[in-house]
Amino acid sequence: MSAAKTSLFEEILSPSDQNSRQDKILAAAGLMFIQHGFEGVSMDVIAKAAGVARQTLYNRFPDGKESLFGAVAERMWQAFPVMSIASDEDALSDPEVGLRRIGLGVAQFWSPPLAVDFLRLVIAEGRRFPQLTKRFFEVGKTPAVSAVRDYIAELGRRGKLQIHDADLASQQFLGMIDETVLWVRVMGDNSALPQEKIDQVVDQAVEIFLTHYQVA
Repeated sequence: MSAAKTSLFEEILSPSDQNSRQDKILAAAGLMFIQHGFEGVSMDVIAKAAGVARQTLYNRFPDGKESLFGAVAERMWQAFPVMSIASDEDALSDPEVGLRRIGLGVAQFWSPPLAVDFLRLVIAEGRRFPQLTKRFFEVGKTPAVSAVRDYIAELGRRGKLQIHDADLASQQFLGMIDETVLWVRVMGDNSALPQEKIDQVVDQAVEIFLTHYQVA
Protein backbone atom coordinates (compact mmCIF):
# COMPACT_ATOMS: atom_id res chain seq x y z
CA MET A 1 0.00 0.00 0.00
CA SER A 2 1.38 3.41 -0.93
CA ALA A 3 2.17 5.77 1.90
CA ALA A 4 -0.14 8.69 2.57
CA LYS A 5 1.12 12.19 2.00
CA THR A 6 2.36 14.24 4.92
CA SER A 7 -0.49 15.81 6.86
CA LEU A 8 -1.46 19.35 5.95
CA PHE A 9 -1.57 20.13 9.66
CA GLU A 10 1.97 18.88 10.18
CA GLU A 11 3.02 21.37 7.50
CA ILE A 12 1.15 24.14 9.33
CA LEU A 13 2.91 23.35 12.62
CA SER A 14 6.33 22.52 11.14
CA PRO A 15 6.80 24.49 7.92
CA SER A 16 9.74 23.44 5.79
CA ASP A 17 11.62 25.12 2.99
CA GLN A 18 11.39 21.79 1.17
CA ASN A 19 7.61 22.07 0.87
CA SER A 20 6.33 23.12 -2.52
CA ARG A 21 4.91 26.61 -2.97
CA GLN A 22 1.49 25.02 -3.46
CA ASP A 23 1.69 23.21 -0.13
CA LYS A 24 2.88 26.38 1.61
CA ILE A 25 -0.11 28.26 0.20
CA LEU A 26 -2.56 25.54 1.26
CA ALA A 27 -1.05 25.31 4.75
CA ALA A 28 -1.32 29.08 5.19
CA ALA A 29 -4.86 29.12 3.83
CA GLY A 30 -5.90 26.25 6.09
CA LEU A 31 -4.60 28.05 9.16
CA MET A 32 -6.28 31.33 8.17
CA PHE A 33 -9.63 29.56 7.59
CA ILE A 34 -9.37 27.85 10.98
CA GLN A 35 -8.46 31.06 12.80
CA HIS A 36 -10.85 33.47 11.07
CA GLY A 37 -13.56 31.36 9.41
CA PHE A 38 -14.34 31.25 5.71
CA GLU A 39 -16.09 34.61 5.56
CA GLY A 40 -13.65 36.28 7.92
CA VAL A 41 -10.54 35.89 5.78
CA SER A 42 -9.69 37.44 2.42
CA MET A 43 -7.48 36.29 -0.42
CA ASP A 44 -5.18 39.22 0.44
CA VAL A 45 -4.75 37.98 4.01
CA ILE A 46 -4.05 34.44 2.79
CA ALA A 47 -1.50 35.69 0.25
CA LYS A 48 0.31 37.63 2.98
CA ALA A 49 0.29 34.62 5.32
CA ALA A 50 1.65 32.40 2.55
CA GLY A 51 4.34 34.91 1.60
CA VAL A 52 3.19 35.18 -2.01
CA ALA A 53 1.87 38.00 -4.15
CA ARG A 54 -1.89 38.45 -4.36
CA GLN A 55 -1.71 37.92 -8.12
CA THR A 56 0.15 34.65 -7.62
CA LEU A 57 -2.70 33.39 -5.46
CA TYR A 58 -5.31 34.39 -8.04
CA ASN A 59 -3.26 32.84 -10.84
CA ARG A 60 -3.40 29.51 -9.01
CA PHE A 61 -7.00 29.91 -7.84
CA PRO A 62 -8.73 32.14 -10.40
CA ASP A 63 -12.18 31.23 -9.03
CA GLY A 64 -11.25 32.78 -5.71
CA LYS A 65 -11.62 31.78 -2.09
CA GLU A 66 -14.11 28.95 -2.56
CA SER A 67 -11.82 27.06 -4.94
CA LEU A 68 -8.91 27.65 -2.55
CA PHE A 69 -10.96 26.19 0.31
CA GLY A 70 -11.70 23.14 -1.84
CA ALA A 71 -7.99 22.72 -2.54
CA VAL A 72 -7.23 22.91 1.18
CA ALA A 73 -9.83 20.22 1.90
CA GLU A 74 -8.48 18.03 -0.89
CA ARG A 75 -4.92 18.44 0.41
CA MET A 76 -6.12 17.52 3.90
CA TRP A 77 -7.65 14.26 2.70
CA GLN A 78 -4.54 13.26 0.77
CA ALA A 79 -3.10 12.21 4.13
CA PHE A 80 -5.88 9.69 4.79
CA PRO A 81 -3.83 6.50 5.10
CA VAL A 82 -6.09 3.64 3.94
CA MET A 83 -7.56 4.77 0.62
CA SER A 84 -6.20 1.68 -1.15
CA ILE A 85 -6.94 -0.90 1.54
CA ALA A 86 -9.56 -2.67 -0.59
CA SER A 87 -6.72 -3.93 -2.80
CA ASP A 88 -4.21 -4.69 -0.04
CA GLU A 89 -3.74 -8.47 0.03
CA ASP A 90 -2.26 -8.56 3.53
CA ALA A 91 -5.32 -6.75 4.89
CA LEU A 92 -7.70 -8.89 2.84
CA SER A 93 -6.15 -12.15 3.98
CA ASP A 94 -6.55 -11.25 7.66
CA PRO A 95 -9.57 -9.08 8.59
CA GLU A 96 -8.13 -8.35 12.03
CA VAL A 97 -5.00 -6.87 10.46
CA GLY A 98 -6.99 -4.80 7.98
CA LEU A 99 -9.56 -3.50 10.43
CA ARG A 100 -6.92 -2.56 12.95
CA ARG A 101 -5.02 -0.74 10.20
CA ILE A 102 -8.16 1.20 9.34
CA GLY A 103 -8.89 2.04 12.96
CA LEU A 104 -5.37 3.24 13.71
CA GLY A 105 -5.25 5.09 10.40
CA VAL A 106 -8.47 6.97 11.15
CA ALA A 107 -7.20 7.84 14.63
CA GLN A 108 -3.90 9.06 13.20
CA PHE A 109 -5.67 11.15 10.57
CA TRP A 110 -7.79 12.97 13.16
CA SER A 111 -5.07 13.11 15.82
CA PRO A 112 -3.85 16.69 15.15
CA PRO A 113 -6.03 19.18 17.07
CA LEU A 114 -5.96 21.38 13.95
CA ALA A 115 -7.69 18.60 12.00
CA VAL A 116 -10.53 18.68 14.51
CA ASP A 117 -10.59 22.47 14.29
CA PHE A 118 -10.90 22.28 10.51
CA LEU A 119 -13.85 19.89 10.78
CA ARG A 120 -15.47 22.26 13.27
CA LEU A 121 -15.02 25.01 10.69
CA VAL A 122 -16.74 22.94 7.98
CA ILE A 123 -19.66 22.21 10.31
CA ALA A 124 -19.96 25.80 11.51
CA GLU A 125 -19.88 27.30 8.02
CA GLY A 126 -22.11 24.64 6.48
CA ARG A 127 -25.40 26.49 6.95
CA ARG A 128 -24.19 29.73 5.35
CA PHE A 129 -21.91 28.09 2.80
CA PRO A 130 -23.32 24.61 2.00
CA GLN A 131 -21.02 24.35 -1.00
CA LEU A 132 -18.05 24.10 1.37
CA THR A 133 -19.51 21.07 3.13
CA LYS A 134 -20.36 19.51 -0.23
CA ARG A 135 -16.81 20.02 -1.45
CA PHE A 136 -15.35 18.62 1.77
CA PHE A 137 -17.33 15.42 1.26
CA GLU A 138 -16.63 15.18 -2.46
CA VAL A 139 -12.85 15.42 -2.22
CA GLY A 140 -12.26 13.25 0.80
CA LYS A 141 -14.93 12.08 3.21
CA THR A 142 -16.91 10.15 0.60
CA PRO A 143 -13.86 8.46 -1.02
CA ALA A 144 -12.47 7.57 2.44
CA VAL A 145 -15.71 5.96 3.60
CA SER A 146 -16.04 4.23 0.23
CA ALA A 147 -12.56 2.73 0.61
CA VAL A 148 -13.54 1.18 3.95
CA ARG A 149 -16.87 -0.03 2.57
CA ASP A 150 -15.19 -1.62 -0.45
CA TYR A 151 -12.71 -3.38 1.81
CA ILE A 152 -15.43 -4.80 4.05
CA ALA A 153 -17.47 -5.80 1.00
CA GLU A 154 -14.48 -7.65 -0.41
CA LEU A 155 -14.05 -9.51 2.88
CA GLY A 156 -17.63 -10.65 2.46
CA ARG A 157 -17.10 -11.74 -1.15
CA ARG A 158 -14.07 -13.77 -0.10
CA GLY A 159 -15.98 -15.47 2.68
CA LYS A 160 -13.81 -13.99 5.42
CA LEU A 161 -16.82 -12.38 7.11
CA GLN A 162 -20.60 -12.62 6.76
CA ILE A 163 -21.39 -9.25 5.22
CA HIS A 164 -24.91 -8.65 3.91
CA ASP A 165 -24.84 -4.84 3.90
CA ALA A 166 -21.35 -3.40 3.42
CA ASP A 167 -22.59 0.19 3.78
CA LEU A 168 -24.11 -0.52 7.19
CA ALA A 169 -21.16 -2.62 8.33
CA SER A 170 -18.63 0.08 7.41
CA GLN A 171 -20.71 2.75 9.15
CA GLN A 172 -20.87 0.60 12.27
CA PHE A 173 -17.13 0.01 12.37
CA LEU A 174 -16.15 3.60 11.65
CA GLY A 175 -18.75 4.79 14.15
CA MET A 176 -17.11 2.82 16.94
CA ILE A 177 -13.80 4.50 16.12
CA ASP A 178 -14.98 8.01 15.30
CA GLU A 179 -17.15 8.47 18.37
CA THR A 180 -14.11 8.54 20.65
CA VAL A 181 -11.20 9.62 18.46
CA LEU A 182 -13.17 12.38 16.69
CA TRP A 183 -16.67 13.39 17.76
CA VAL A 184 -16.03 13.58 21.50
CA ARG A 185 -13.20 15.98 20.64
CA VAL A 186 -15.28 17.98 18.15
CA MET A 187 -17.84 18.62 20.88
CA GLY A 188 -15.32 19.34 23.64
CA ASP A 189 -11.57 19.29 24.20
CA ASN A 190 -9.84 18.75 20.87
CA SER A 191 -6.57 17.55 22.42
CA ALA A 192 -4.99 14.49 20.84
CA LEU A 193 -5.74 11.24 22.64
CA PRO A 194 -2.95 9.22 24.25
CA GLN A 195 -1.86 6.22 22.19
CA GLU A 196 -2.94 3.85 24.96
CA LYS A 197 -6.53 5.12 24.65
CA ILE A 198 -6.45 4.89 20.86
CA ASP A 199 -5.21 1.30 21.01
CA GLN A 200 -7.97 0.41 23.46
CA VAL A 201 -10.69 1.94 21.28
CA VAL A 202 -9.41 0.29 18.10
CA ASP A 203 -8.83 -3.14 19.67
CA GLN A 204 -12.32 -3.25 21.17
CA ALA A 205 -13.95 -2.03 17.95
CA VAL A 206 -12.17 -4.74 15.96
CA GLU A 207 -13.14 -7.41 18.49
CA ILE A 208 -16.81 -6.37 18.54
CA PHE A 209 -17.00 -6.13 14.76
CA LEU A 210 -15.35 -9.50 14.13
CA THR A 211 -17.49 -11.20 16.76
CA HIS A 212 -20.66 -9.94 15.11
CA TYR A 213 -19.67 -10.60 11.49
CA GLN A 214 -17.61 -13.78 11.89
CA VAL A 215 -18.39 -16.70 9.60
CA ALA A 216 -20.49 -19.29 11.42
